[in-house]
Amino acid sequence: MALMRTPPGLGREIFAMEGGQPIGRRTMLVAALGMGVPVVAGLLLGYRDAGFTIGLGAILLAGAPAPPGAAQEDSHPALAVLPALLAVAFATIVGGRMWSDAAVILLVSIAGLLSGYSRPLAVAAIRFGIYLVLSAGFLEGATGHRGLVALIFGLGALWNITLRMLLAERAEVPADAPFAGRAPTAAQRRAHFRRTLRTLDGWQFPLRLALGLGIASGIRHAWPAHHYYWVLLTVALLTQRPIEHMPVKTMQRLLGTIAGVAVAAVILLSFSSYWAIAVLACLLAILVPVARARSYLLYSVVVTPLILLVLDLGRPIALVLLSDRLVATLAGGAIVIAGNVAFDRLLARDRTATR
Repeated sequence: MALMRTPPGLGREIFAMEGGQPIGRRTMLVAALGMGVPVVAGLLLGYRDAGFTIGLGAILLAGAPAPPGAAQEDSHPALAVLPALLAVAFATIVGGRMWSDAAVILLVSIAGLLSGYSRPLAVAAIRFGIYLVLSAGFLEGATGHRGLVALIFGLGALWNITLRMLLAERAEVPADAPFAGRAPTAAQRRAHFRRTLRTLDGWQFPLRLALGLGIASGIRHAWPAHHYYWVLLTVALLTQRPIEHMPVKTMQRLLGTIAGVAVAAVILLSFSSYWAIAVLACLLAILVPVARARSYLLYSVVVTPLILLVLDLGRPIALVLLSDRLVATLAGGAIVIAGNVAFDRLLARDRTATR
């Protein structure tokens, strides 16, 4: 029984499970239909790749990953899908060009800077940055007709928002809601934002994003024969606005991705039928909201094979590809941790100097 004890310290945080609110039937139904309907329709109509791509877009672009600390559901589904659609549009414009990495890094860094204006804008800006890196990487893998692939991928987000609006439940407004608190005015937000831009603390998030993604891009281009775009995606996913002193999220992502790659390898090596893979993809999609509410570690374990099943659909499974995903994840995690440590020290010195 000693082996079943929860690891102390950091280990306890990594493997901890959130109690949270129970997952509603609506959330489960949206996940099931979001992946299931386009996948089954694509297989029946002979558009297999399109069906899986729409399903992946429905799960990722409009449902996950949510920025750390963001609410699980937005006040209106359009608020979740708008950053996704903008990201797909920008990824289509800059994709496939020599300067695409530089453009993506610049746009993500600008979004990171604007995230300091307000909490709603922070949620949208961080989502936009993650979706932009994800979409650019996904579209880069398209052999041709990048615009059409982007449209199909973006349709997934629209399909998700359609489901969420059709299955929306009427929310009850508490009687004391108008008196819960007074939101800051636009003038107050602008004044606060301008004050933060005069400090290193106000710039640390976009700077960490720019430096981390820049290093990731350098690694990717230094070894072009490998599939190291995942280094950029890992950096974008793990770089949080507040500096993480204990690398809980980073370690959860690393361990979850390692386990997720192993799951994807077993599935791709064991099943050759697209219908079997479709069933497994739908099961994983249903598990996404459950895992997301309980643990970022579990979410990473579930969502990683889901992404790989779509990206590698119809291609011969190569162990070197799977090993590249693992190396890229480890490299991205190391970049984020190093950036957190460096800026943590810089901010401490800056605060000491300004006293």
